[in-house]
Amino acid sequence: MNRFLILMLLTTSSVMAQSVDSTTTPTIPPKSSYKFGWSAEIGITYAITSLPNVRSFFESNRIKSQGSLEPFIHFGVSARYQRLKLTAQVGINYSHLNVPRDEDSVVARLVKAGYTGLLIGFDVVNGRNRRLYINAGVGGIGYEYSVYRRTRQAVAAQSLPQYSQPGNVPSLFLNNGYWDVNLDYVLREKRPLSFLTAVRIGYRRALQREVWQSDAFQLIGGPSDRISQFYFQTVFGFSTNYLKNSQR
Repeated sequence: MNRFLILMLLTTSSVMAQSVDSTTTPTIPPKSSYKFGWSAEIGITYAITSLPNVRSFFESNRIKSQGSLEPFIHFGVSARYQRLKLTAQVGINYSHLNVPRDEDSVVARLVKAGYTGLLIGFDVVNGRNRRLYINAGVGGIGYEYSVYRRTRQAVAAQSLPQYSQPGNVPSLFLNNGYWDVNLDYVLREKRPLSFLTAVRIGYRRALQREVWQSDAFQLIGGPSDRISQFYFQTVFGFSTNYLKNSQR
């Protein structure tokens, strides 16, 4: 009888020690649900830029210029409230570091180019690890070229202010307002301070056609363009998140 009681106690203890059925315990942690947050990012944008009329002007005058695929350094700051996001962005073109260097040729050198913008987005896919936003907004974009002939001609520095070379155009610039729309696939915030990665594909287009201008001349009959860009963007950064909700 004593042996029977001991056997019963051992069997009962082993059963009580077993974990609850795995089907009733979630093995995947729930997605994070921070109510709002801030983020800062830096990245690279590759844009295919359409400037057909000024590039046609360069080609017709045998002026060499950079190609249409252009890199930008991108900076952004965002504020998020639940599934809405507001983003301010700035991009600076650095393709002027790659200038055509053929001797005795007329070259259109990109002096500067860049964009600024403000976008609002909504995450149409709100997953455990990723969010997919659709963003739309407006901003401004500008380009400036300098046209000059590259030669080995020796010129005294003191005579540069009086020196005039045929074919030179010191400045040729265009500024456009634009609208912008993109898809933004971003790593979901997990902690109060989280690492951020995102990839974006988008399109921006000028609101209207504008005429190219020059600081040096009052141009008459200059080419006009409506800047447009298809772009791909990768960014890295961090986010700070607050007020975690119990439910979403």
